[in-house]
Amino acid sequence: MNSVDISVIVPVYNCANYLTDLLDSLRSQTGVSLEIIAVNDGSTDHSLALLEQVAHIDSRLVIINQQNQGLSEARNVGIAKAKGNWVAFADGDDWLAPHALSTWLQQVKQQKLDVLIGNGYQFSSNPERKPVTPLLGQQPWGATLNGQQWIILSVKQNGQQWIILSVKQKEWPHYAWLQLIRRDVISTHQLQFIRDMLHEDILWTTQLALVAQRIGFCATPFYGYRTNPDSITNSPSMQALLRRASSYVDIINALVKIAASTKPPVRNALLSHANQESGHLLGLLRKKLPASPQRTALAIRFITLGLRPALFRGVTNLHELWRAIRCSFLMGSYARQKRAE
Repeated sequence: MNSVDISVIVPVYNCANYLTDLLDSLRSQTGVSLEIIAVNDGSTDHSLALLEQVAHIDSRLVIINQQNQGLSEARNVGIAKAKGNWVAFADGDDWLAPHALSTWLQQVKQQKLDVLIGNGYQFSSNPERKPVTPLLGQQPWGATLNGQQWIILSVKQNGQQWIILSVKQKEWPHYAWLQLIRRDVISTHQLQFIRDMLHEDILWTTQLALVAQRIGFCATPFYGYRTNPDSITNSPSMQALLRRASSYVDIINALVKIAASTKPPVRNALLSHANQESGHLLGLLRKKLPASPQRTALAIRFITLGLRPALFRGVTNLHELWRAIRCSFLMGSYARQKRAE
């Protein structure tokens, strides 16, 4: 039996309108032995029927059908099923350029990498339009880092150096679908996506960077990310906004905890990252979530977790100091607000 080079894990949830485009782009990849693991996460449209049609003509497509458990668990289930030497991720409404996977695979082999960080671009309807604007512009293209160096800049960088570099440059590429990861790195360190969390890629990428010894970078924007107005991160509903805000509290808390277990250069970068994420949280609370018992409860939880002083420990400049002061003040104000009638 031939070995599989890359397992591409595709969580599928109600994306029938776009799914064929993604599957066609994956099936047309050349120069690589591929398996496509599609995890149908309780779709209520005809996504499953489309998957079954493709699986009937292409044995490389493996379908896992489950009740809705969310994006993180769908990815975890796919990882557990993967047989490839390398693992990649794709979302059901996105698109991958021809030769992307073979180019990535060639680079990881040549540079003996644990992780490759690729590049992508946004599109709304036509993924093959030219030219495109890359999502990432400040990564150390051509360098090889270890995980902690990616979190600090040096000539040869590891994951922790990459974390430090990315935080300094305020370009933290926490997109799982831009990553090609050696599968035994995931299994050895028992890496998993956290269930029931939005923006889960932030913590996944942080944990990955902390254990990766060799990280490389491919500047060519191969991955097309569809700006889908129907996605939960774009939903204006109060329930979705509260879930996003709650996830940011969890992410900030997790970054602070991870920072406590690392040495000063990485610790400082992770605390600075937590400070930056607090800006996203504050933007939601100030601009999109009116006074309510739920907003009050979120502020109380933020304070109870001890996150206000942690934001000050991550300060590296005046802008971050102002953000920490503002967040601390407003969280205190929201926590004291009377419940809305």
